Amino acid sequence: MIFSLHHVIDSLAGMLTGAYPDYPVYDSPNQQGTSFPCFFLFCMPSTIEEHVGNHYFRDLGVDLVFVQQRNLVNGNRKIHEIAEFLDRNLDPFPYTDGSGKSVPVPVYDQQWNIEDEELHYQFHIRTRILVEETENLMQEMEENNVGIKEND
Repeated sequence: MIFSLHHVIDSLAGMLTGAYPDYPVYDSPNQQGTSFPCFFLFCMPSTIEEHVGNHYFRDLGVDLVFVQQRNLVNGNRKIHEIAEFLDRNLDPFPYTDGSGKSVPVPVYDQQWNIEDEELHYQFHIRTRILVEETENLMQEMEENNVGIKEND
């Protein structure tokens, strides 16, 4: 299975759309044309560590933001509902790379806060990945024409 940022965002968007089909999910800031309520998915600072062979350890930070109209009566109730849904259903979330297969991916360091009437649900995805490289095998063997030097 291929692990990529694009597939992580698509998998998280699919999980959110399944639970909240009327709420669009955006992966970049929308200045105009944003339909509220909605979700935004942002990547936070992430790290990649090289391990043995072609293996790497990725620590991907994600900030899932829920935005609704400002100054709603009982607006915090909806924010708390979304936070509880994420607490119950995010760990693990179903990850797919578009091949039709799905694997559960655990998340770490989940935390959320309300900032300017928006829910910021932050977490990390930590996984080891293998980057397959094609080997460039020698096409032709070089000849080594050496001899033994005789003493005069």
